[in-house]
Amino acid sequence: MSLSLWLAAPLIGLVLSLFAAGGGMIAIPLLSFGVGMPLKQAVATSLIIVAAVSLIALLQNKRWKLIEWRLHRFFARGGMLGGFLGASIGLHISSELQTILFVGLMLFVAWWMHSERMENMIAHAKTTPCDCRYSFLAGIVTGLVTGLLGIGGGFLIVPLLLMLGVENYQSAVAHSLMLIASSSLVAALRYANNLDIAWQPTMLIVVLAAVGIWVGHWVSTRYSPVHLQKAFSVMLVCMAGWMLFRTFGASEIPLNPNFSTGRL
Repeated sequence: MSLSLWLAAPLIGLVLSLFAAGGGMIAIPLLSFGVGMPLKQAVATSLIIVAAVSLIALLQNKRWKLIEWRLHRFFARGGMLGGFLGASIGLHISSELQTILFVGLMLFVAWWMHSERMENMIAHAKTTPCDCRYSFLAGIVTGLVTGLLGIGGGFLIVPLLLMLGVENYQSAVAHSLMLIASSSLVAALRYANNLDIAWQPTMLIVVLAAVGIWVGHWVSTRYSPVHLQKAFSVMLVCMAGWMLFRTFGASEIPLNPNFSTGRL
């Protein structure tokens, strides 16, 4: 496995631990443009990594105890359905279109992470009884994004959960990690039926990302969330520009001939 992957893989867990979101936005550029993996295989591999890392992050500090299981049950059902549908669409659209959608989402998240609208949404969220119809529909929408673009969708899930009646931000993060794991796994299985997965490097990335989770917990106790969000937004903009250049600015993107044999 390349040195760049050894150095960058912990970022997946670091970002996911800090924001309950963004792990896939690190994983896909890393796999597709850093390693040379075809985009659709990078999406499928990212989903496996994000699902596993989300479960590890959920176990950290016993976060599962914060989950309100009635709301989770309906949101998760919608998320798994949306994940399957999103992956089915992703298998049939061009890699170029998938890249454009992914980059557009990265730029949106870069703005959304520290926008006043998101801050107001979180600040004015109130604990209300679970409306399971809205939970199911919200799960379908976030699951579609997960399956189509290979990301967990926590940046959407957390605000939606607060609007649906989750008690506080930390509880929403716990719900988000569990929901990301279930919808990502279903979407990954849909992709795996049509693509070969390099399991050995995938599992190694999961281990490295787990180290990033521990680092993320340490960082979160020492730095302001506002500064971390701004740094993450800048990183997303830079990575979006890099992906656009590699996709449309270069005449050919070399693919790694080893990905199908399990070596990166």
